[in-house]
This record gives sequence, C-alpha cells and structure tokens, in this order.
Amino acid sequence: MEYKQSVDPDVLELVWNNSTVALFTVDYEGKILVANPAFTKLLGWKPEDFQTPTHFQDQKEYAQLISVLKSGKNIPFYITKRKCKDGRVLDILASYGIVNDGEILAVGVYKDFTEQMEIQRKLALSQECYRNLLDHFPYAIFLLGNDAIIYTNQAGLHLVGASVQDEVIGMSIEELLPMEEYLSLKEGSQTTALFKRMDGEFLWVEMTKRQVLFEQEYVSQLVMRDITEKKNYEEQLKYFAYHDPLTGVFNRLYFTNEIKKNIEEASRNNYMFGIMFIDLDDFKKVNDSFGHDVGDQLLVKFADRLKKNVREGDVLCRIGGDEFLVLIKNIQGKQTLEKIAKRLQSTFQAPYQVGNHSIVVTSSIGIAIFPQDGMDEKTLINRSDQALYQAKKRGKGFQFYQGTR
Repeated sequence: MEYKQSVDPDVLELVWNNSTVALFTVDYEGKILVANPAFTKLLGWKPEDFQTPTHFQDQKEYAQLISVLKSGKNIPFYITKRKCKDGRVLDILASYGIVNDGEILAVGVYKDFTEQMEIQRKLALSQECYRNLLDHFPYAIFLLGNDAIIYTNQAGLHLVGASVQDEVIGMSIEELLPMEEYLSLKEGSQTTALFKRMDGEFLWVEMTKRQVLFEQEYVSQLVMRDITEKKNYEEQLKYFAYHDPLTGVFNRLYFTNEIKKNIEEASRNNYMFGIMFIDLDDFKKVNDSFGHDVGDQLLVKFADRLKKNVREGDVLCRIGGDEFLVLIKNIQGKQTLEKIAKRLQSTFQAPYQVGNHSIVVTSSIGIAIFPQDGMDEKTLINRSDQALYQAKKRGKGFQFYQGTR
C-alpha cells in the first residue's frame, strides 16, 4: 500500500512566500514557470522576466544543467554564479530536484553564498600574500606536516640545494636535521644544529620552530638562518684564543691553565710532572742571515719536530719568539724527563730544509719538576727558565733546575 502524506495548501503557500531561500520551478525548455518572493528579492528578476533564462551567467552551464535534468538526475548543491537584474553577479549555492509533473521539469533552490565565498577568497588571497611574503623572506622557511616538508620558500630551496619545490616536497626533516634536535626544539625557542644539504655538504643553521595556520591546517614552521660563516669565525676566534697563529701549537694562556689543572690532579694523586723550557741557540743569526720569513718557517718546522717527539697527551706551547714550553705529565722521576730531553736534542740536531736553505741549529732545554721545584705555575715556569739559562751558560744541551747556589 502506498502512503502519501498530505500537506495543507495554506502551509505550502506560507512556506513558499516566507522562505529565505529562492524557490522556483522550471519547464522542459529551461524557462522559469513560477518563483517565490525570495527569488525576486535575491536576483531582482520578476515574473515578466521569466520567459528567457537571463538569470544564468553561463549559457553553456545552463544547457548542461537542463540536459542533466531531462536525463532524470537530480543536481545536488553546488557553487555557481547567477546574474542579477541590476548587473551584479552573485555566488549562489544551487540545487535542482526532478519533478516531471506536467510541464514542471524540476524545482530549483538558490541560496546567496556571496559572503561565504568572499571570505574564502580573502582567505585564499591572504594565503597567496603569505606565500609571496615567504618567498621574499631572506631566511629559509620549511612548513612541515607529519615531519615531512609540504612547502619551502626560495631561501629554503637555496639552503637545501634544490632548484624547484618538487625536489623538496615530501622530504622527511630527518634527511636534513638530526631528529633529536628537531623533536627537542620547543615552540618559539631557538637552537643551532648541523643541516645536511642535498649534495651532502653540512651547514650550521640557527632555527626557530612555531605552529602556523597554512591552508586551513596547523603545521610546524621552521625558520632557518645559515650561520656557517659566523660559526667558523667563532671557532677561529676560539682557536686563536688558545693557539699560536704561526706554529699552531698552544699559547701561554692555554698552557698555564693546563699547569694549574695538572697541579690539582698531581697533588690529589701524588704524582710528579715536568716543565721543559726550550729555545733555539743563536736564532737571531738565522733571521739576520736569511730573513724573518725563513726564520718563521724554521720555527714551524722546529715546532713540528717537537710535537712528534713528545708523548701523546703532553702539552706543547710557544710563548713567543723562539721559546717553547712542554708540559710532561705523570712522570715517575727525572729519568723520564732525561730520556725525553736526550731524544729531543738528538732530533733537533738534524738540518732543517727551508726553501733552498739547509739550516743547522742547536737548542737548549731547562727543566723544572713538580712538586720539588715549585707548587704553582709561575714558579715552575720561572725555574725552568732559570735552568735553561744555566744550560746555555754551561754549554750543556739540557739542565735540571738546581736551586740557588
């Protein structure tokens, strides 16, 4: 048994006349038969205008629409455009339902969607402006979804070593950064990390992480600045703060700090260490005879020999001119120092080839021992210097500090 629910015609008329959406019927030719007041209020077209489909902005769309309706298919809600009588064009949410009753082909429903679409357009424009801003931003920006890159700007392409977006989109951030650095970076905080380019080169970057709205979704935004040059400069400053720029060995500042640490360790563990004060005999004659450039090259070669003939862990320092200091750690007695001093003397006697010059120089060594010759770095260095003076005075290759006589 077919059941049909009847509706009071007065109620239908009430709905028809007071609906806030435009309601209308169309025939098989596409002409509007009747329309409710909301239709006229929305578009401005009156019954006398219904003989032609002038409210359609796109005639091709109109022809396709009628064809679909004649095939017996409903047309669900979709966004389209309709022309008002005064010439304005509105964004419309439209829908058509098949009726096939007499001359009525279908019932149409229009709702003004201009405001909503304008908001969407503004959002799209805002998004476009945001992209343009990012593309001209001087620092690299990476937007991440599920830890994978979904967007980067021109600076980002340059940083990673890519030519186009497609080379980067979908790449895991783990391919560029240590994952622990990325995961430990808190919202709004800043850190430095090693960044791996696509060509395998590593750069130092300073980066900040934030959550941003991108294409209506919250994603992670990484802003990165290449600080490799700055980092290298800082490393150079740090290096030259503790190293002799000519020979590359440690300087006096670093050496005295090492003596202080060794005094504490030796006092705590009850062991000895030695300080050797070394210089080249008659080095001034080398500078006078061959020039200071040759003298500098000789010092570099001398320091290299010195490094190769002390024990691993011992500390070598140039304090200026032709004067060097060596910290000989954790010794059992004078025998260890004497053995090292003899080895150094033997090594230093071989000629040095500097350019076209074969130069033979001798050296002298003064030695002080902790704790018997001093309990602080200044005393130990001074007494090794005194021992050096005695070695030169007596013409001996090396001399232990012997106290005041």
